[in-house]
Amino acid sequence: MPIDLEELITVSEPEDLSGCSLADLRIIRDGYQQVENGLSYARRIVQGRLDTVTVELDRRQEGSSDTDLMTRLPEALAAHTRGPGLPRPVRDLEPPAWADGLLSGLDEIIPPSQLGQISQMSDESLTAAAGRIGEFEKELSDARREIHQRIDRVQDQLVGRYRSGATVDDLLT
Repeated sequence: MPIDLEELITVSEPEDLSGCSLADLRIIRDGYQQVENGLSYARRIVQGRLDTVTVELDRRQEGSSDTDLMTRLPEALAAHTRGPGLPRPVRDLEPPAWADGLLSGLDEIIPPSQLGQISQMSDESLTAAAGRIGEFEKELSDARREIHQRIDRVQDQLVGRYRSGATVDDLLT
């Protein structure tokens, strides 16, 4: 399921940002940030599902008789709590409604109800699910990378304006 960013973006960015007012730049940036929030939310859910499947595959590969997935999950799920790069300030923790729609593809790969019975899945099914979830995670990561580039482009324009003499009143409006 390819992710169409243009379909998710609710603001339009002119080709030349230099003609935009500070208020317009903020609106564009905030629109992009809303898309980033939704993509980040979906990606965290996908990564959690992938980690769960990977933990089970690792357990099988190790030949461990410990079938309690719950004892292994905390460490696996903690592995993705901080990504590379500088943190971005989060303004709104509520993901947009469309983010759950993105996750319907994930539920087709391995539904949440099946995670509770993951130890009963065949190796082949589990390996196939891990591959498909990994592909989905890559699509989300690629979309996030593109939206970050757009946010950075607008942010650079804002910073340039501030450095070139935007007044305190401009900054507050």
